[in-house]
Amino acid sequence: MDISPVHGHDAAKASGEPFKGVFSTQSLGVIGFGTTKRKVKQNVFVFAEEQADGRFILRNLNKHFIPSGKARLVTKDELLGSYLPEPDLYLNKVVPMMRQVRETVDVADGHRSQGEHMSAEFEYKNALRVDEEHIRATFGLGLTYLDRGELDNANLVCRRIITLEAAFGEEHKHLFNEFGIKMRKHGMYSQALRYYFKAYRLTRNDEHLLYNIARTYYEKDKPRLARKFLDMALGLNPDFAEASGLMRVIEKKLEQADPDVSLRSRLVR
Repeated sequence: MDISPVHGHDAAKASGEPFKGVFSTQSLGVIGFGTTKRKVKQNVFVFAEEQADGRFILRNLNKHFIPSGKARLVTKDELLGSYLPEPDLYLNKVVPMMRQVRETVDVADGHRSQGEHMSAEFEYKNALRVDEEHIRATFGLGLTYLDRGELDNANLVCRRIITLEAAFGEEHKHLFNEFGIKMRKHGMYSQALRYYFKAYRLTRNDEHLLYNIARTYYEKDKPRLARKFLDMALGLNPDFAEASGLMRVIEKKLEQADPDVSLRSRLVR
């Protein structure tokens, strides 16, 4: 795709695809120390991706020509006023590197699906050496550790995922759910709860997420907290069968422990 500031944008609009491209600007940096210290101009390259509202998200390119780091939002006028298009860099460096990482993760996913955990770990790590923020590779590595029962390593990956807000996007929901369920099944309740609550702060209206929190509390033997989050889930979706089923189990357990508890809880509601 032609990514000049005029033709590239028009071509993207004609195809119905968001515009993507690489741009550059110059910044002043300082090198040396003491008497050798001096200011130099440095080229900064950014990956620009058009959003639905016509603005652009910019992310710096790392040394492997992969978009990384904190994203920032600019208008089209700000982009074209402050940056120069770099179509050759986009086509000859960025696109091939992004494709290579994607293909490496595809290979890793294939190994994991076949139970070839050592090969999967090797390929996920290869991808992450180039793109340390790659969501699918990060989840895949964590799932591989969980499949092997390496809970300390899985915990490190969990802590990494929690720092990546993009990991909680809709496109990664199946990986998110699989990771959380496997942590819970391995008894990693505290880690699973941190993970789920980070997602809850970002979404606030997902009954399945609330159910997962409740299920984790239930397995952690905290039925009253579990009931609280099931109430919230059922408030969003009264027809949520799994939540209703777990609620019946919890009510029965609480009633057996204290026959007055279930009656009081129904009166409060």
